[in-house]
Amino acid sequence: IGTSKEAVHYQQSAMQPLEVCQALMTQEQFGGFLLGNIIKYRMRAKYKGKYEEDMHKSEQYAYWLYKVRQGEKIKPLNDTLPDNYKYGGI
Repeated sequence: IGTSKEAVHYQQSAMQPLEVCQALMTQEQFGGFLLGNIIKYRMRAKYKGKYEEDMHKSEQYAYWLYKVRQGEKIKPLNDTLPDNYKYGGI
């Protein structure tokens, strides 16, 4: 997510997968997609052996959901999780 090593393969595309989803979905649909990813990463965090990484990913999706609910379009490579962002629940 963002500029992590894992997301490098996405940088080779003209658009990020999240940008494609955002372009093809309504704001409500895209918000649901983001919410689903928050739930996914939080539920699996204890079981995959990468708790901190999965929790960070869930917080990144929560930040993006916050921005979308504010009416903003997200830019996955630029809209990375700010250091001072506090996840406030859904």
